[in-house]
Amino acid sequence: MLRVWAPLVLCLGMVSGARAQQAAGDAVWMNDMAARRAELIKRNGPGTDAALRDKLVAMYAGDQEARGVGTGQPAYTAKTAVVDVQLTAELKAIVARHGWPTIAMVGFDASNDAMAMLTHTPDHAWRLTLVPRLEKLAGEGKIDGSALATVVDKELVSEGKPQRYGTQFKVVDGKMAMIAVEDPAGLDARRAMVFLMPIKAYEEMLEQTYHLKLSDAVVGAR
Repeated sequence: MLRVWAPLVLCLGMVSGARAQQAAGDAVWMNDMAARRAELIKRNGPGTDAALRDKLVAMYAGDQEARGVGTGQPAYTAKTAVVDVQLTAELKAIVARHGWPTIAMVGFDASNDAMAMLTHTPDHAWRLTLVPRLEKLAGEGKIDGSALATVVDKELVSEGKPQRYGTQFKVVDGKMAMIAVEDPAGLDARRAMVFLMPIKAYEEMLEQTYHLKLSDAVVGAR
């Protein structure tokens, strides 16, 4: 009996050890992200324009609703396209009047909400004109660089190029497939530089959010 069970105990120990390592790794990046968020909020404050903050939060709620987030049936529909056009017009008006919504202006979450809506705009030319300004703001610690990484990826994908940070996926045959990335071997290192979670953790989050399985396939931008 010992000869039968000993290998099983060893295997269980290996699994337990692997999970412990994963948990430790999760704790590292989670702590890094929490510390970065705290530092950005401390440096910039909670936001000085409460009305604009509330407007952006409401706009983002509409963005997510149009995508079916939280319903278990996420989808891009004709309604989504209409909402994206409407939100783009509203976001353009905000930027024209106030400049880009920084953390100091609207707080951490609302600033990121604005960035998320920018990733969904159908006006790629306008988004492209904003990237240099946003990169400068991120470099100065005035906006969240991890949110900007999604915008950079979205723009690269729209141009038919490999993405840089692995934030963009497609639904293919009922599963999520990552769009090709630059230098796949260095992906987690690049993500860490902008305080994005490791790609495996991100993929698990996507599966839980959208209730879709992840495909092993890597697909082109177009």
